[in-house]
Amino acid sequence: MTAASMRSVHVAGIGRVETVSRPRPAPGPDEVVVAMTYAGICGSDTHAVAGRHPLLTPPYFPGHEATGRICELGAGVSGWELGQRVILKPNVSCGDCVNCRAGRTNACQTLSWIGCDSSGRRPGAMAEFFAAPAANLLAVPDGVSDQAAALVECLSTPVHAVRIAGEMAGSRVVVIGGGTIGLFTVIAARRAGAGRIVMTDLDPAKLARGLRHGADATADAAGPGAAERARAAVGGPCDIVFDCVASQGSTGQAFELLRHAGKLMVVGVPAGPLELPMPWIQDWELTVQGCANYTAEDVEAAIAIAAGGGLPAGEVVSAVRRLEDASAAFAEAARNNSGKVLIQP
Repeated sequence: MTAASMRSVHVAGIGRVETVSRPRPAPGPDEVVVAMTYAGICGSDTHAVAGRHPLLTPPYFPGHEATGRICELGAGVSGWELGQRVILKPNVSCGDCVNCRAGRTNACQTLSWIGCDSSGRRPGAMAEFFAAPAANLLAVPDGVSDQAAALVECLSTPVHAVRIAGEMAGSRVVVIGGGTIGLFTVIAARRAGAGRIVMTDLDPAKLARGLRHGADATADAAGPGAAERARAAVGGPCDIVFDCVASQGSTGQAFELLRHAGKLMVVGVPAGPLELPMPWIQDWELTVQGCANYTAEDVEAAIAIAAGGGLPAGEVVSAVRRLEDASAAFAEAARNNSGKVLIQP
């Protein structure tokens, strides 16, 4: 390894995760280079490695959930200092399309992703160093640990989903799925003032964790009567369902839970097309809303939750592994979706 190279994780193909040497990035104009402290393995990554992600295919350099310290500033960068702790906002928008001008930068017409880019133009942060536009970094407040900072990106997606769901005060809410995203959806919905929140899952441990962090009740999602159990737990037909699984089974259950004119928020990434009950959607005036990533506003709200002590990193981070152990770490993350496996240099 030369002085100009670094260690980096590479998803080389289906079922192939390697630790390789590649050139250390240099900052371009308006860019910053960050020395990575922690990078999280996302469900999107494990699905891509398994060949089950509909939009992300190997090879690519992963790492879109990351925190670190600034070590180089590119030309034109101001407002940042060397050594400053930062969080990566990995979705890079153009700033000029119809959606960006409307404030919906997460739906940019030409959105690109640091760490989720099969073209290789935006390699990820699961490396000793990563480059990013300075505009895609946010400061880590004092009092927020590095591990909590590494979870902020993951929390930002549920924060966004809850925000675009509309008025939450007093709402009856069901969260389908008790993994990390489901747990964070409970936290975000509680912070937004939801009236009663029920989490459903197959794993009693996940359900117990949901109760510790904002769910009022839980329901076993398995077998006959699952929807009836969830409806009883929430107190009747619900206003909003957050589907954090997005399978045919979870989506079907969601429609059994909603009241007339209710909302289904699709937070999980479906592995492929799903059948929807269109007559039901039409007749009941149901809303089916996709929830895709986040804006800077959502990341800032997630940082505020972390700064207020509302991000339970100690219960979510299940393991910390070295860059050299990335292959085993990805396998570990795929086996256990209840926690977050972090990579550190």
